[in-house]
Amino acid sequence: MSSARRHQILAAASVLLLLAAAAAVLFAASSSVEVRVDGQVLTTRTLARDVAAVLDHLDIEVATADRVDPAPATPVSDDLVIVVARASTVELHLDGRDAREVTAVVDTVDDVLHAAGLGHLLERDARITPPAGSRIRHGDRILVELPTAVRIVADGEEHRLTTYADTVAGALEDAGITLGARDLVEPPTTSRLSRGATITVQRVEVVEEVVEVTIDHGEQRHETDELLEGETAVTTEGRDGLRHRTYEVTLVDGEEQDRKLLAEEVVREPTDRVVKVGTGQEPEPEPEPAPPPVREAQQLLADLGYPVGPVDGIDGPQTQRALCAWRRLEGREVSRRPLQPGEVEALRATDGLPDARTAGRGVTVDNTCQVLYLRVDGRWQHVYRASTGTDGLPRAGSYTISWKRPGWHTSTLYPAPEPNMYNSMYFHGSIAIHGSRHVPPHPASAGCVRVTPTAADQLFATLRVGDPVRVIGAW
Repeated sequence: MSSARRHQILAAASVLLLLAAAAAVLFAASSSVEVRVDGQVLTTRTLARDVAAVLDHLDIEVATADRVDPAPATPVSDDLVIVVARASTVELHLDGRDAREVTAVVDTVDDVLHAAGLGHLLERDARITPPAGSRIRHGDRILVELPTAVRIVADGEEHRLTTYADTVAGALEDAGITLGARDLVEPPTTSRLSRGATITVQRVEVVEEVVEVTIDHGEQRHETDELLEGETAVTTEGRDGLRHRTYEVTLVDGEEQDRKLLAEEVVREPTDRVVKVGTGQEPEPEPEPAPPPVREAQQLLADLGYPVGPVDGIDGPQTQRALCAWRRLEGREVSRRPLQPGEVEALRATDGLPDARTAGRGVTVDNTCQVLYLRVDGRWQHVYRASTGTDGLPRAGSYTISWKRPGWHTSTLYPAPEPNMYNSMYFHGSIAIHGSRHVPPHPASAGCVRVTPTAADQLFATLRVGDPVRVIGAW
């Protein structure tokens, strides 16, 4: 081998040795790095100083929202593992009103809500679709519906409702409230639902109503000398006619709001009342006969203080009531018989109301005679007309006045269109002595003792709570 060839070989070997040494030095200075990105694992040795340089060396682009672990500024060390987590963009719709895009490194619905600053909704009764905890992918859509508390007033009731509906119609459906075609809703059913809203439902009903209207009858008057002047006689009773009016009535929650006349029909014509009017002259009066004994007896009873009624010579129920009371107080046989022989003479001999057998103050109710006796200081002071119960009440016995109620009022047991009890004095449960506008000479009440309003004034002023009430006799 020539000397020149030998020098060439030695020179080449020297270069190779230098390169090998340099390579050894570089290998010793580099670091082994593993990069996990997009489902791949890349392994390389690098002289890069930090994580950002490694990713740049490998042409791995990182978006702002992507997450790099460890951070890009982290120095490179041997056997370093770099994880690049890609951010996903998800549409988030909140309660149908707020739509936003959320770009972040997320795996589940929960992650998206936390990334959007809405993590607190996971602790509320929000309805989330897909459900919390579900895994998501880029481009997914998440719907969050918040419950709305509303107040519904319908059919006379108040409903408190928490609903996910977004309109008034949806809330009513959730509450199980069905609307009629004419019903009124405020706010309207298409309105969006707001928290704390009050929904009012007014039921509208249209009905037909037939009203009977009276057509007043007239009167025809015909003169006749068959009757005396001032006398009249009805030959034909008048009869009112009848008209039917048909209305269309609009009711809102049962209250009438509008009325429209649809039809009108006369179903019965009126009939006039026909009256004969007398024009005849009064004949000359005959001499008036002497007063009968009944008239004298009536006058004597009235003078003594017994409630005889009119002094008219008629021995009727009122006269017999006074006779019955007189017989009672005078110790005679008690009855409601008409005037008996010898009683006129006895009445002439009677000098006022007799003394009572009981001292002090009190009243006696006489069921037989239908009168009430007032006793003051041991003497019968007054005899009043009375009317007791048709069912035999009050029963015979001894009672006391338990309480008094002044003025006019209506019975709670037997209500009347207008007040029917005056200056009531209760002596046995709901049974009372009270004033009334109707005090016939027979039982007519529901159990109380009726007297005239004038008598009620006198009794109410005289009697006190605790005074005795004695009930005697039977009708």
